[in-house]
Amino acid sequence: LARQWFAALPADASSMFAPPSSVACDVYASHPRLCVNLIYFVVVDVGFYLIYLLQGSTWLIDPHWQLIPVCISLFFFSHPDAGWDEGVPQHPRAYLVLGLLLVWATRLMHNYLRREGYQFGDREDWRYNDMRREHGRWFVISQFFAVCVAQHCMLVGLTMPLQPAMAASGASLNRFDALAASLCLTGICVGLVADNQLFAYMQSPDKPLLLDSGLWRFSRHPNHFGEQLWWIGILSSAVAAAGGWSGFVAGGPRCWAVAFGVCFNHPIDTLATLPLIEARMLRRPERATRYRAYQRRTPLLVPWFVRGGGKDAKVA
Repeated sequence: LARQWFAALPADASSMFAPPSSVACDVYASHPRLCVNLIYFVVVDVGFYLIYLLQGSTWLIDPHWQLIPVCISLFFFSHPDAGWDEGVPQHPRAYLVLGLLLVWATRLMHNYLRREGYQFGDREDWRYNDMRREHGRWFVISQFFAVCVAQHCMLVGLTMPLQPAMAASGASLNRFDALAASLCLTGICVGLVADNQLFAYMQSPDKPLLLDSGLWRFSRHPNHFGEQLWWIGILSSAVAAAGGWSGFVAGGPRCWAVAFGVCFNHPIDTLATLPLIEARMLRRPERATRYRAYQRRTPLLVPWFVRGGGKDAKVA
């Protein structure tokens, strides 16, 4: 009956109710990375951009860093390449990586909600708030590129290793899986400890001018170090899926492309984002002198032994 009803419609009308085109199906089945990028562009780049304009705030940028990697991981986990087609058993690596990602996302979301007082949309990231003020009326246009498109390259790029890591055709579990899991778990733990110490510091009614104890004694940004380490671990899982470095290198550009996210995000985080945070820390005159001393003795990112000591080693 349904076929007769569709056949009776004009060609241009029945096409409105037609199933997905063969092109769309081919993109999904044969080009999952491209499919993810197209979906992200429509839903997040364009869709969230419109929401930002309507709300006058880019606050969604914070929680979407936890939620979207989970969505992308589930996309790859349920894709035919992962073994959901023709009853092919899923690779143990797919379960390992998905489990690690769910732990990471839960930890990060809890930290975000705790920091925001368990209120969604209460505050906009200070960096974009400053950008809104500096760009004025042009921020309506610039935020699409500075917020949406830039985050696309970072976030989607960082999650691309999930596709080979979850593929049923990947190499058997090997020592690189142990390395990947170790890096991921270390990154999660470093981020957890650093964020807990920062939260306790921010909640203290008589906190000192700067936090330079715990992990923050050995790195000025240990939370960023933990996050960068986590994504290197995810990239390592793709190397494991290729059977190791030799297989990854021999795989050519198709394999190498999954390293784009780390190669793009980590330098920007280290060379652009962290200097912005440092400049903000120096804005308060009463803290500037002590923070410069902190800069001289403490590494920017990778935890290492404190240089020097004496009266500037501690801030009361």
